[in-house]
Amino acid sequence: MKNFTNKLYRNHSLIYKLLLLIGSTILIVYLFPKSGRFKYNFEKGKPWQSETLQAPFTFAIKKSDAEVSEEKNKIKDNAEYYFDRDKSAKANVKEKLKEAFEHLEKDSLQPTAHTKLYGVCNNIIDELYTFGVLSESLNFPEDRTVVILDDKAETETTKFSNLTKQSEVSGIINKRLTEANLSSFSNTITSIFFDIVEPNLVYNKALTEQVINDALDGISYTRGIIEKQTLIISKGEVVQGDKFQILKSLESEYENQAWTKSNYNWIILAYTVLVALALLMLLLFLRKYRLDIFENNTKVTFIFFNIIMMVVITTLVVNYNSKFIYVVPIAILPLVLKAFFDARLGLFSHVITVLLLGSIVPNSYEYMFLQIIAGIVTILTVSELYKRANLFISVGQITLVYIIAYFAFFVTHEGSIDNFKWENFIWFVLCGFATLFVQPLIYAYEKMFGLVSDVSLLELSDTNSKLLK
Repeated sequence: MKNFTNKLYRNHSLIYKLLLLIGSTILIVYLFPKSGRFKYNFEKGKPWQSETLQAPFTFAIKKSDAEVSEEKNKIKDNAEYYFDRDKSAKANVKEKLKEAFEHLEKDSLQPTAHTKLYGVCNNIIDELYTFGVLSESLNFPEDRTVVILDDKAETETTKFSNLTKQSEVSGIINKRLTEANLSSFSNTITSIFFDIVEPNLVYNKALTEQVINDALDGISYTRGIIEKQTLIISKGEVVQGDKFQILKSLESEYENQAWTKSNYNWIILAYTVLVALALLMLLLFLRKYRLDIFENNTKVTFIFFNIIMMVVITTLVVNYNSKFIYVVPIAILPLVLKAFFDARLGLFSHVITVLLLGSIVPNSYEYMFLQIIAGIVTILTVSELYKRANLFISVGQITLVYIIAYFAFFVTHEGSIDNFKWENFIWFVLCGFATLFVQPLIYAYEKMFGLVSDVSLLELSDTNSKLLK
């Protein structure tokens, strides 16, 4: 028992590293998605490098985001607007017109003119209320179909242009009076109509939106079926158009399958092996080339902490919305490790982290290429990190490399820039801003782990600093 205790004490440092490796592996695997992964890698516009592929099972072809978006826009653009109509308004207005003309007759209006004018006014009311008078000003397309509801039941449909707007009432009155050679009564009749006209069409926004939402909910996100053993793509065939969408559908279907407990356990085991191998390579690198760091458990813990932090942040972003993965400032990792240790260790740790993340992000090759290139640029450009001007310049260079590489990847996939979304560059700009927080992060790490970074050493050794003066 005593010998065992002595051996345990002598090897406590190695045991700690083993526990750190196991704990880090468990945490990372826990964060990773637990579905299977499509075993084929493919890119739009590139030849199919694997063997000829046949459908392993029957699956539906998913519509692309562009197709779904087009359908949604079509539904919104062609949606009908619903209006509630008060049918009693027309009769009320005619009754008020009759009362108004009784007063006009008392004011010595000629009987002949009275009868003719009264008839024209009744015709004007019939015209105004053919479909109804709007109660509010609405900026709808004139050719849009509207549905008129009487007592909440559909009565008729027409175009929005056929509905009477309140601003049009005066023009209709003047036009009809002129046609009847009664324009001399224009001011009087217009005044009467503005007193008696009642809007009787109310826009039913709730019903309109409900109908639109029901139509949007009814959109099918698939088109067609691929039967089992159907030829999908042959070796050497270019992945484009419908072939690309079928492959994306198969990939999605494969990853979303319901896995048995046995499948699930195998996936967990495979992820554990991959993550443990990657982290073990880092420990072996430290053991062979950075022995002083390897023997310091605090420094080893610090390195693992930074790697795990990047994995955690990226995993959370992928689970939330994978289009934001390039906002995560992965370049902070080599910056921090270079500040505390050296560039070689920083780059090696960065590559290990990117390899780990490559198994959970979409378009893994593109992601890994961009992040490794950005890591190399980070190591090559950043010097005298404690000077804010140098940091800004370096981050600007890193952001520019991100943008250029991403743009180049898009062109190789699509063959043109017609469909390129320039707003995607915003993600890299945000990543650059986030990377600027590396300086206060380094100072925080110094306090947390009791380490001294090159930033502090260079700042203290600068003969131009106020402290040394």
